[in-house]
Amino acid sequence: MRNRLSELLAFNTIGAKLTTIICAIIACGFSVIIYFYASQQEKNHLLQNERAINQVLGSVSEGLQTVMITGSASVAELFAKRLLGVKDVEDFRILRTNGLEAFLDNETIMTVNALRKDTDFTPRETESHNRIFAEEDPNFRQVLLTRQFTYFYGKQMVDGKETEHLTFLLPIKNVKKCYRCHGKQREVLGVLKFTSSLEGVRNSVRETWIRAGVFLLLALIATLVVTALVLKRYIVRPIEAVSNAMGKVSKGDLTQQVPIFGRDELSMMATSFNHMTQELRSIYDGFNSERNKLSTIIMGTDEGIVVTNDQGVIVLLNPSVEKLLSKHAERIISDGFLHLLDAPQRMEKLLESNEASLGGPEIFLYQARFLAVYATTIRRANGQLLGRTAVIRDVTQEKRLEQKLRELSSTDPLTNLANRRALDETLATEVALALEQGRALSVLMFDVDHFKKFNDNYGHDQGDRVLRAFSDVTRECVRDVLDTVCRYGGEEFVVIARETPQEGGLILAERIRAAIEAMEVDGLNVTTSIGVAGIRETGAKTPAEMIEKADAALYKAKNAGRNKVMPAKVVAK
Repeated sequence: MRNRLSELLAFNTIGAKLTTIICAIIACGFSVIIYFYASQQEKNHLLQNERAINQVLGSVSEGLQTVMITGSASVAELFAKRLLGVKDVEDFRILRTNGLEAFLDNETIMTVNALRKDTDFTPRETESHNRIFAEEDPNFRQVLLTRQFTYFYGKQMVDGKETEHLTFLLPIKNVKKCYRCHGKQREVLGVLKFTSSLEGVRNSVRETWIRAGVFLLLALIATLVVTALVLKRYIVRPIEAVSNAMGKVSKGDLTQQVPIFGRDELSMMATSFNHMTQELRSIYDGFNSERNKLSTIIMGTDEGIVVTNDQGVIVLLNPSVEKLLSKHAERIISDGFLHLLDAPQRMEKLLESNEASLGGPEIFLYQARFLAVYATTIRRANGQLLGRTAVIRDVTQEKRLEQKLRELSSTDPLTNLANRRALDETLATEVALALEQGRALSVLMFDVDHFKKFNDNYGHDQGDRVLRAFSDVTRECVRDVLDTVCRYGGEEFVVIARETPQEGGLILAERIRAAIEAMEVDGLNVTTSIGVAGIRETGAKTPAEMIEKADAALYKAKNAGRNKVMPAKVVAK
């Protein structure tokens, strides 16, 4: 027996401990049972009260009907008043079908005397009207429509105290014995209203609840005391140890170790927890090391880095962002991710294109800087939004170098005019547009007359100065937008005149020729010969044909004695 008791008290398994918890569950079950028992007793008390009142009210109705048949209405009125003196009877009234109390006026007396064709009933000397129910009252209407009794519970003030009551409404049916006084037209002659106090019933119910509550309280106290002692010793204390340790771990203290009690499931949990904290400490140390490396990279890089959370709030930005955007961190965070470069619509399009894997970084010109911005949306594998990130890099120097290289690749270094490569590209584009859209286009080809003599007599440096002056004067004579001046090669030049027919080209050529003739370089005079070819007039179909036609016109000018302007041969349409 003693060994059996020791086994029960050992509680080496969590199953044994759960036995105690089950006792608590049983106690809760007792509570539920007692609650339903008391509730059922309350319902039974109320039901018995309803049945008793219904029986009494039926008897009263039969008695009143008998009195009324004998023609003793005053006796019925006195009978109703006497019922008010009965214990727990709060109200008893006889009502007409319109909700007014009967026996207070002469309406019924006059109607009955008229039907009986005599004056058996003497009218009252004083009349009054007391409405008990509104005609549209749902309970009152139900009695009249169904001709069955109904009842309802309610509360009312009696002697300044709110009391609960039960009200019965019983129809007074029109039977054959009543036809002589009330006629046959109405099925219901009136309604009996009987209101009874529930104070006595509630007292009985309250006593039932008190007895049940006392029993429950004693049972629960005994059960809870035993349960609390057992739970505290075998379950609560180990769980508290684990809980306290977990709370400290959640605050960053990964050195916590939980004491191990016994060899049950809770002990296994404590062992697993201790192993977990050791693993977490190892992972955390490694994570700290990597985080420090990453922080060093992010904070030290020249590229601006901005990261938001899933709500679009900026949660990370490095100092380079403030430097690149010339904004304080507080303003960057308050403005929001889309307003980093004050161009929210472009940022939205950039995010959309990168999310669809259709784009890359976009160049923004911001505060005299070229900034390459790569922005993307970060999502989980299931598509859930995690946040957005942007990497901003200053590419101003690269862009300037790129522009310089572009200019060098398309600009003649001596004259700063477009070179032969730029000429070929521009002329190919303009000829294609002119042929496609029917635009006018002219090409002027010209060179320096007797340029070889300048080089032979004055040297190549003087020849270069002549070419630079020649280029400057030509640039001043052409239109800024519509005309492009190119160095074709050596001392030869070409002007591409957009939206200009051959006749207009001749006018432009004459302006250039006259300006060159008026020019003086280091005391030396210079002249030029110019050939003009219009695409419509010559019927040229390619850039090469345009150059060929203009070159032929140039030779005509040379053969005519130089310092001349000659048109290309016009093709008949």
